[in-house]
Amino acid sequence: MKVFGLAAATGVLLACSFPRMDWEFLAWGALIPLFFAVFGQTPKRAALLGFTAGMVFYGISLSWVTNTLVNYGNIPTVIAWPILFLLAGYLSAYMALFCFLTVQLSRNHPLYFIALPPFLWTALEYLRSTHLEYGFSWQGLGYSQYLNLPVLQMADLTGVYGISFLIVGVNACLFYVFHPRLRKETPWSRYRTHVSVTMFSVYALVIAYGWSVMNAHEEKPVKPLKVAMVQGNIPQQMKWDPQYKQEILNTYRELTVKAAVSGPDFIVWPEAVTPFYFLNDLEGTTAVVTLADELDTPLLFGSPRAEQQGGKWVSYNSAYLLSGDGNIKGRYDKIHLVPFGEFIPWQSVLFFLDKMVVGIGDFGRGEEAMVFNLNGYRFAVSICYEITFPDLVRRPVDNGAQFLVNITNDAWFGKSAASYQHISMAALRAVENRVPIVRAANTGISGAVDRLGRITPTTELFEREVLIASIQPRTGPATLYSRFGDWFCYLSLVISAALGLTAWRRTRPLSSVRPTTPPDGPPT
Repeated sequence: MKVFGLAAATGVLLACSFPRMDWEFLAWGALIPLFFAVFGQTPKRAALLGFTAGMVFYGISLSWVTNTLVNYGNIPTVIAWPILFLLAGYLSAYMALFCFLTVQLSRNHPLYFIALPPFLWTALEYLRSTHLEYGFSWQGLGYSQYLNLPVLQMADLTGVYGISFLIVGVNACLFYVFHPRLRKETPWSRYRTHVSVTMFSVYALVIAYGWSVMNAHEEKPVKPLKVAMVQGNIPQQMKWDPQYKQEILNTYRELTVKAAVSGPDFIVWPEAVTPFYFLNDLEGTTAVVTLADELDTPLLFGSPRAEQQGGKWVSYNSAYLLSGDGNIKGRYDKIHLVPFGEFIPWQSVLFFLDKMVVGIGDFGRGEEAMVFNLNGYRFAVSICYEITFPDLVRRPVDNGAQFLVNITNDAWFGKSAASYQHISMAALRAVENRVPIVRAANTGISGAVDRLGRITPTTELFEREVLIASIQPRTGPATLYSRFGDWFCYLSLVISAALGLTAWRRTRPLSSVRPTTPPDGPPT
């Protein structure tokens, strides 16, 4: 059972690396216990150990899911916890596959055992994060470093996945350097210096690049944009209750008038802020349009909308930009929907969920990564969950967007770590594309992120507040990541296959190289 304790330790250390604990330094050694546990094991046993580590990690860091399901989805607690278990199990399957392939392909040959993991992890993390409907980028390893600004800067080349690669590589090298048997036995002992030098050289290059970017002169300065973010803090149970419609509109009117006093270039409201379908509700639509006209200030806001398609009404989660005279200047329809929140997957099997979760229903999917124009600048919008998908966010930047706006409603998360995890991912999107990001939430966390990933002072959870930020739109060329997307992940997929095939052909069978230690524990 000792090896399972080591696997569980990896899960705990990983969980503590992310918000709200924010002990990001732990990530650089969090996988070492897992490597000790799986080295010398059979591939099947290694997979079980990887699954154990994953269940601990995701079970702790995603525990907020139960709060969302129980308090806002009206799902009984006895069902909410199994749903969390299934989600954690799905994500842990990737960690199990990572351990299985590391052992299976390397045949526990020490050098291949440390060379394969960075590429395998990156490839698998990419695969679980990018599926159009069911991808889940949350808690990717690289996000743990959102406060580590020097390391963060490499994301403009490789995306967040390059940071995950670096973390796994450092863990693997440290495992090799400190493993008692590999420190003493030849020929492995002679490679310790090479491994150490390689590890520190790569890490030093990343840090040097980060510092050079952070200390470089700003791009050609342009007139900054002053943005007002309005956080209305409307309780979830009030949003769609008709008796609160006017109260919600009054709240946002008062806060927006307050925001306009500072003379912002435009004002941002959160996701689905209107308690009605924009353009389908005459009274509500008139109130919003009139407000923009009165204040003579462009207004971006989220609202559901509905249109008839094939004889039936289809709803969309949308964002609208109104000009200072109240005219509609553009609309974006959300592309990546939230499973179980905005559509029900596998409806023929999960037919009962439309009765279990109040208000749940299938939304239509947007098709275009819309780029808006404002005061001579171009920007794009992501809605809530979409900010967690690197490739989706980079597309409009590659098409000319100079800054990004993220509108969200984090009231679903309650007072949990989820809102902090959510905004940490926005920091990576800003660095990947070298554009500032403005974020307006119904309740926490509203704020702005600059091109270096620095999160400016933000609102707190469950506060009614107006926040003013000055942002510097991008003027230089698009980053390598913005232009070419997940090239580093494709490379990792290819190298994983090539390195695995090479290791498989050149190493002896697993049993002949397995360390002479008891199968229930690592060398001591």
